[in-house]
Amino acid sequence: MHRTLRLSLWALTCLALCASAAKAEDFYRGKTITLLVGNTAGGGYDFYARMLVRTMGKYIPGEPSFIVKNQAGAGGKVLANELYSKTTPDGLTFGMLARDNPIEPLMGVSGARFKSEEFTWIGTSSTYEDDAYCLVIRADVPFKTMEDVQQPGRPLLLGGLAAGGSDTDITLIAREVFKLNTQLIRGYGGSAELNVAIQRGEVEGRAIGMSSLQTGMPDWLRDGKLRYLLQFGHERRWKGLPDIPTAREIANSADDKALLELAELPFLMARPFMAPPGIPQSLAEILKKAFMDAHKDPDYLKEAALMKIDVSPLSGDEIAKIVIRITQTPPAVVARYNAILHAK
Repeated sequence: MHRTLRLSLWALTCLALCASAAKAEDFYRGKTITLLVGNTAGGGYDFYARMLVRTMGKYIPGEPSFIVKNQAGAGGKVLANELYSKTTPDGLTFGMLARDNPIEPLMGVSGARFKSEEFTWIGTSSTYEDDAYCLVIRADVPFKTMEDVQQPGRPLLLGGLAAGGSDTDITLIAREVFKLNTQLIRGYGGSAELNVAIQRGEVEGRAIGMSSLQTGMPDWLRDGKLRYLLQFGHERRWKGLPDIPTAREIANSADDKALLELAELPFLMARPFMAPPGIPQSLAEILKKAFMDAHKDPDYLKEAALMKIDVSPLSGDEIAKIVIRITQTPPAVVARYNAILHAK
């Protein structure tokens, strides 16, 4: 009798799971998914987002349509806060954050009112496998090497976004660790605006990813108008810049290397996508699978190759593990990181 009851319960459970799966499979038919981008139009994040939505829909049962909305503000924190506490977790809205948003709660960043580990992580389009984050300057300035930037006298003028982010963090950490004579001029509204400032000579350089340079300043790359001082995101030199040292390569102490490793963790999820906490598991799995499938799509890969941008995706489950790793950072490293970012 007990065995019969167990079998009956098992059969009912299977029926319920099959019905749930069938419902999930049909959920997106005729629907529209909104992808919110926490950065301005025209930059690297925006490009990755729009390239994704041109492909991802055909890997979702029912082939829903997509719309992209830029919702920039506070370096991505406005969007992160909204997705965390205000967005309905119905599987119809997900977002693309700035790569350093996930570490901001750990750092006690003002305005970061979310817990990164509670998001539904969809994946990242890039883990910097074929990319690098660089300290880049105009080729016509009188600074040729890192040693030149360490000398007293006129500082090298570097630009940063008003809301902060990797461009600001990397610039300030490099200045501290390598004793660089630089002045950071902040206030630019977006990556495209900062690139224009470099072209006009308002500032002489910035920290930026190679993929963003490929999409934002391709003519300057082609014409050799930029010089690379240092690269981040790898312990060993990226194959695309074999003559440019990595930050960890020239760091002098274990403490400096630990600081740089924390600063570089966001590059493992360089183009991160996530949904609100608590969306139905069946819908989350559909989105995560479609995300990864889109990055194998021939049209997606062809477009990425034409733009010379990195495609090295990582699944949402793997991103969730990285976020947990971030939360386990030693307090002393966090304290030093914060002290550098808040120094004058």
